[in-house]
Amino acid sequence: MDEKAVRDIVQQAARAPSVHNTQPWRFVARDNAIELWTDPSRGLAVLDPAGRARHISCGAAMLHLRVASANAGYASTVTLLPDPAHPDHLGDVYLDPAGEPAEADRGLAAAIEARHTVREAFAVAALPAAVVTELRHAAEVEGCWLRIVDGADESIAVAALLARADEMERADPAYIAELRRWTDRAADSNEGVPASAIPDVAPAERGSIYRLRDFVADRESSSTRAAEPPPVERPLVVVLGTRDDDVASWLAAGQGLGRLLLTAQRDGVAASPMTQPLEVPGTRARLATELGVVGHPQMIIRLGYAGENAGGGAATAKPRRPVEQIITPQVPPD
Repeated sequence: MDEKAVRDIVQQAARAPSVHNTQPWRFVARDNAIELWTDPSRGLAVLDPAGRARHISCGAAMLHLRVASANAGYASTVTLLPDPAHPDHLGDVYLDPAGEPAEADRGLAAAIEARHTVREAFAVAALPAAVVTELRHAAEVEGCWLRIVDGADESIAVAALLARADEMERADPAYIAELRRWTDRAADSNEGVPASAIPDVAPAERGSIYRLRDFVADRESSSTRAAEPPPVERPLVVVLGTRDDDVASWLAAGQGLGRLLLTAQRDGVAASPMTQPLEVPGTRARLATELGVVGHPQMIIRLGYAGENAGGGAATAKPRRPVEQIITPQVPPD
């Protein structure tokens, strides 16, 4: 394959979302294939001890790689977990010339550069049913299910689990220390969560029953009341899950998440994760029970149209490591 084409494809793969923007992946270019490896050294020992979120992040990168390859005129064939002796070797993506990309591939590829997490309040307008159907299909294409959180009882139950898990995490000094390591970065850092992506208002003080993660590690609630109550937020909340809960399922969840988020971006829909209940075993199990789902919740996603205050710094894409740091022509060492 052409070296420039490979670099371009990997660069777009690396635009995938990852937990705390850790970017826990490596790529190996060989012949007509691009290998995807996970980098455990970039994992989160406190937040993600089993590596579930790290593998979901890598699955999203694989989906981006497939979309970018299709847009570059290559058909892709994926082999997951090809070498049991090297569990960090997550997959091989074989590429063959396929001519002009389909219009659908062009649309998703165009969304890669624009996609970003929006943590600000969304507009009041609800998503049309046709858009929700497209998002559900995007998840199902990758072998996942998508459960819409519908009705007051379900919304309250999910909100309570979010608040409970968030409080448990923030009460853990090790969690705060880990969070600080991935947020307290220099302005020119190419990893972690930059200050520009963090809303000024603490999540607990917003007009939403759903608690977003606060990336300001030591922020305390304001002691003064705002002159006006915060605007009421009514996002569409969905839970993406899989039948099983192993590495292959986590990679499938990542690919389902990646396709859903690119589809949302293409359709002008903003998104942000709300994953605290999935990081605490008790609340994750309770979430499945409350929603009556068969399988394992892997992601909770907040969806809507970006509001008037969602532009600017808080809506910009997070920085990424240069492609030279994540691609190699040789197999990574054991």
